[in-house]
Amino acid sequence: MGQAAYDMTEVRRRRAPQTQRKVPLRVEKGGKPRLNPVRAAMQHALQLLSAALLVGFAVSLLWSESQLVELNSQIQNAKADLVSTQSQYTYYNSALNNRTNITSVEETATRLGLMKIDQSQITYIRLDGGSVLVRKESAVRQWTDLLHDGAMMIMGSVNRAN
Repeated sequence: MGQAAYDMTEVRRRRAPQTQRKVPLRVEKGGKPRLNPVRAAMQHALQLLSAALLVGFAVSLLWSESQLVELNSQIQNAKADLVSTQSQYTYYNSALNNRTNITSVEETATRLGLMKIDQSQITYIRLDGGSVLVRKESAVRQWTDLLHDGAMMIMGSVNRAN
């Protein structure tokens, strides 16, 4: 016998889905106690307060971190300025030392044709009191000196009279 295209003897039939039986529900007393309105308002206020505190802490943490970053940036800039200023100071100090070095001064003096002073070139002069030159003072100074001298003469004559 030939082979049948469809062998229907082996086909299983699916059962139709059966509806579940409804179990009768029973309501019993108990469970979560109901809050009165005042306690519910207090609980909501406490939740809002805790949420506000958490947000406040988060904002203060972010603000302090931003301040820390800003201060670190300022410190880095100040350190860079310090290093630059120290480098400039070192350069100027070495340039000053090179220019005031005794060998450098002697080389410059030789190049300019200067010589060291000889002790025989020094002449000491003694002046008496009349050989002293006095610089002419301003008119205001002369008037104040004249008034001062006059006042001193009057005081001296008053003292002698007593």
